[in-house]
Amino acid sequence: MRTPSLSPNALAKAKPSVAHREMSAPRRAVPYTLVHVVAGETTKDLIIPQVVGHMVEQAQTIGTDRPARVMVLFLEPARVALRPAVRRRVRELKRSAPALAVRLVPYVSRLGLTRSAALVRWLVPSLRRESVVFHCRGETAVQWAAAIAAPMSNVGIVADIRGACPEELVFARGYDGLDAADARTHADYDKAMSVLREAFDRAGAVLSVSPGMMEWLGSIGVAETRRFYIPCCVARLTYSAEERAAARTALGISDRCVFAYLGTITRYQHVEDGVVPFFRALSNVAPSAHLLCLTTDVPAMRAALERGGVHAARATVVCVPQHDVARYLSAADAGLLLRAPTRLNRLSQPTKLGEYLAAGVPVVVSRGTGVVGEIVTQANAGAIVDVFGRDASKVAEEARRVLDLIARSGPELRASALRLCDEQFLWSRYIARARAAYRLALAA
Repeated sequence: MRTPSLSPNALAKAKPSVAHREMSAPRRAVPYTLVHVVAGETTKDLIIPQVVGHMVEQAQTIGTDRPARVMVLFLEPARVALRPAVRRRVRELKRSAPALAVRLVPYVSRLGLTRSAALVRWLVPSLRRESVVFHCRGETAVQWAAAIAAPMSNVGIVADIRGACPEELVFARGYDGLDAADARTHADYDKAMSVLREAFDRAGAVLSVSPGMMEWLGSIGVAETRRFYIPCCVARLTYSAEERAAARTALGISDRCVFAYLGTITRYQHVEDGVVPFFRALSNVAPSAHLLCLTTDVPAMRAALERGGVHAARATVVCVPQHDVARYLSAADAGLLLRAPTRLNRLSQPTKLGEYLAAGVPVVVSRGTGVVGEIVTQANAGAIVDVFGRDASKVAEEARRVLDLIARSGPELRASALRLCDEQFLWSRYIARARAAYRLALAA
């Protein structure tokens, strides 16, 4: 399958079609309950910004087609739902998001999907008596929603497809595309694509997070009238000059030029072949360069830095609670978003982009990974660099260019990052668009 090319104006092209749909989608006067279905991901940190943050905005924003009630429904096998960490997470979410109904519903896998879905309906009575829109996080959640909704009337299903799962499978096997893959990978790709197409058949609307994903969805047959671009957003701007100064002092990096990395240590994040070599070049050029890593994989990150020749004193590697991430990020002078120009990465638009920008952190983006570089450079909120497939001298040149840019225009870049976040990466900017998708799904 051909990877869709990303034209320079892909983002701009996505917006008018979505705006048109918002005006033309059928209107529904019937009050509805909005249920965000999350299957098997209750304890993932990304659930807070990607799910809870958005749903709080939906619950609190007055306007056309506002849901009568908003629920986040976590579905877990009983053996998982009973774990203290899972139950603790749900209690924390209930306390932090009182505008939402947060429910954790256990199921028994051996009962099968149909009987388990009936159990969910019995445990959540509101699903049996109200008009419902199921906002489904991924293909598995769509399967659950369809099973729950089977005996119900006046139900809409929205598939929130945050990544190209079949493409991710191919990449995880070490291939940049299907053409070079082995027979087993071809077969597994076809199975993953079948699951995805089944989700599309059941959904009245499809959301996705990047112009690249929007084009990819179109290339596999999802009609433009059903596709809605809603990027990974944040609830608010989190930057504070006072908190930035306090965080830098507390971390002992007040006199450093700080580069942040936020994320896990997985192959698609390109830590060892992207982040580490580029920061090594930065530290060779500027003694003041310091790397701040916020990750759940602290030992793995430290090991990657050591293997990459970065001295431990040049980096701070910590794992912090999600509610502290923004404060730590604000200590940085730039954020690193360095991924190789692969078929998969051309489709992505990571959650961390909005988190960097909200914290007033301009972003350093590798070339050839979708339109993210274009977004930040057009807004004067960062820089594009060439670091993959380059020799050490070329990477050093890129490091000098970035350091010079920060030294010359740091405050301006920070202001531009905040402005870009406010304009394109706040949930409040996409409330009406999401509600248009919900309305379309109810009408399907």
